[in-house]
Amino acid sequence: MSTARVFSSDALLGGWLLGLAGFVDAIAFVVLQTSFVAFMSGNTTILGYSAASGHAEAAGLSALLIALFFVGCVMGAAIVRWAGSSAHRTVMILIAGTTLIGAIVANTASPRWGMTLIALVGGLISSTLARNTDVHVGLTYVTGTLVKTAHELVEGIGTAHPWGWLKVIRFWFVFAVGAAAGGFAHHWLGTASLWIAVGMAAVACVLPYRGSGSAR
Repeated sequence: MSTARVFSSDALLGGWLLGLAGFVDAIAFVVLQTSFVAFMSGNTTILGYSAASGHAEAAGLSALLIALFFVGCVMGAAIVRWAGSSAHRTVMILIAGTTLIGAIVANTASPRWGMTLIALVGGLISSTLARNTDVHVGLTYVTGTLVKTAHELVEGIGTAHPWGWLKVIRFWFVFAVGAAAGGFAHHWLGTASLWIAVGMAAVACVLPYRGSGSAR
């Protein structure tokens, strides 16, 4: 398998997962009343403001979401480090399974608790392409994506490759499209839109990834 094809496979998987993250984050924004399952900078701001203004319930929810996201990141990183050749498949199945459980809880018991559980998925997604603690695709860190895009744009001026920044900004675009799709789906389907997220997570399980492809 060529290097170009290997990295395009990573980009495809990373883009798909990023779209999934944007999709569930938009639904969470509505269900959790302006909190997030993939955007921890926003939750941290909400946590700080809520704690300072005495809104204990909002502060507690933000703290729980941040904690679950972090646990998801730790789980993903641990699997990548210690699960060997089965690491990628294990994380993908865990993402799909957790999304499924969150959708079931949200649609049968409590939309709020179902969406809160999906914060684990946000953390798992952000760890899934990590290898030896190096994250190859920025995923849900869209602020960093914009910063890196700006640097790539400036560094490309006057060179033979002035459009290199487009390879970075596309990840911001994918997240935005995923969020728009999630918002549209929730508008028409409510929490049933999470079944679409379950389908997206299932598709991610079969997308190519260089860890498996390189062995062929």
